[in-house]
Amino acid sequence: MTGVASLVILVAFCLAAVYTDVRRGRIPNPLNATGFMAGVLLACLTGGREGLAGSLAGSLLGLSILLLPFLLNMVGGGDVKFLAAAGAIVGWHVLWVSFLAGAVLGGLMGIALLIARDRSIERLLGRFVLLKAGLWRRPSSVPRSTAGACADTRLPYAVPLSAGLIAVCSISFFA
Repeated sequence: MTGVASLVILVAFCLAAVYTDVRRGRIPNPLNATGFMAGVLLACLTGGREGLAGSLAGSLLGLSILLLPFLLNMVGGGDVKFLAAAGAIVGWHVLWVSFLAGAVLGGLMGIALLIARDRSIERLLGRFVLLKAGLWRRPSSVPRSTAGACADTRLPYAVPLSAGLIAVCSISFFA
């Protein structure tokens, strides 16, 4: 029962996060807080103190994983809180593998997005030069002439993170 309940809560949380991230470009704090509280409550009800410790460890791991990318302006604060809330739902033991799966998927989606939008090798290489130079980190440091080159490549990170979370949790549940 615990696995089914966790998976249902995770899927509902991820779908809501994906919807808001795609539509509004952000994951609202009340949604992340609800996901966190649902994960902690379920862990307490099903595992007592050990469940609570596992849920809080998962949340702390989720926060830790995306903290440095957040400080480097690579992801938004909503993404950090999303992964922390997801960690509270799935626990620390599943979160790391789920994150890696989502990060790989996000990288592939980002490359596909760049290829689909550029449709020329020269423009694609120009974007990679900007990425290599580190101009993607601080939008204020990007010269106005090149700022538009990166502005249209936003990838809602909740999409690949959610796909990784749901896939890994489904596999671990049915295994």
